[in-house]
Amino acid sequence: MNIETVVQAATAIAAPAAAIAGLSSRKRRLRAEIRDNLALAGELDQNNILREHTPVSVWMHGRIALDVARLTGQSLGTPKKPIPKTSVFFTSVFVIMFAGWTYLLNRDGFIWYSIFPALAAFLLAVSVFGMLLNRQLPPEQSHLPPGATPIRTDSASERITTSVALATEPGAGDRFSEWGQAGVVLRFFKLMREGHFEEGIELADSNWLYCRVQSWLYNNRNTFGSDETVLDHLAASLSASREPTEVWQGFVATESEQFRQEWGSIDPAKLGVASRERRIAVNFARVIVTSIGDTGGYFVTSATILPDALTFVVRLDGGRWLIASHFGTAPPMPGWPPAWWSADDPAVAAAVAAAAPENAETGQSKDSEEEPGG
Repeated sequence: MNIETVVQAATAIAAPAAAIAGLSSRKRRLRAEIRDNLALAGELDQNNILREHTPVSVWMHGRIALDVARLTGQSLGTPKKPIPKTSVFFTSVFVIMFAGWTYLLNRDGFIWYSIFPALAAFLLAVSVFGMLLNRQLPPEQSHLPPGATPIRTDSASERITTSVALATEPGAGDRFSEWGQAGVVLRFFKLMREGHFEEGIELADSNWLYCRVQSWLYNNRNTFGSDETVLDHLAASLSASREPTEVWQGFVATESEQFRQEWGSIDPAKLGVASRERRIAVNFARVIVTSIGDTGGYFVTSATILPDALTFVVRLDGGRWLIASHFGTAPPMPGWPPAWWSADDPAVAAAVAAAAPENAETGQSKDSEEEPGG
């Protein structure tokens, strides 16, 4: 019996067996590490100083998430382009051909012009390596306000750690629940942009609806008249009982179209909500919604102007948050016209001008008569 043949056969059998055993051993070690880390994470969560003043608990939970992903074979790295197998194959064929040509030219001694097929083989080999390496897809670029840093990174561990940190912020789960501050705002926005006005107003408080009705009636005084007593009665009837039916249907059609035009171009999937709770009263809070594009969110470390941000005010009512204002910084105040606390409200400007058209000119003449510095 040939000893060399026996050794080769034994090696061929032992190598796969060792690989399988090693893989199984690594998985056992990984499971043991996960169990130990879970126990350690529980102890860290019970330490008030570490939990409240350091991010060690977040780091540990992020490590556990990564280990579980490795154990289950999940891919957490940066997305990569697929390998162009056809190009790699044909390029490799040419590499072999040029390399073989170079060898044939030099088998009896070096020939200077053999450097040309050798150079071609080298460059093609570099091309093959280029197709196999650096296949990471760059993150899509999105417009961010100055000073903003995107949350999404190329590191899987950083992404998981960040997601754990956001999830463990005080009140994060409550704010994004069905009737939480952010949850109600996002549902309201989606319904309104799709034209489901009557479903959307179920998420708004009665004062908001009453003021919307008042605004609509005020803007249609040519149809409903200017008698405020009559308008008060009609506004109360529309907001409370949706009567008269034909007038209510006209109001719904107008409002639905207005919200569709205003918000229809905004993709709800690319919206983010400011993570910090902004209470403006005991039962009122402000919710800021802005576009985050494809960044997965971003954070700022100083005061930052958010372009095209939407500001909502929500009111706590019996354990549920309801929309109190869809823009501005405070709930609207009923009136003719109602106050929406917007500096650019054309209805307010028109009302002021109609009430005292001569005030602007009189005030200007008085200012011109004042002494400098007076």
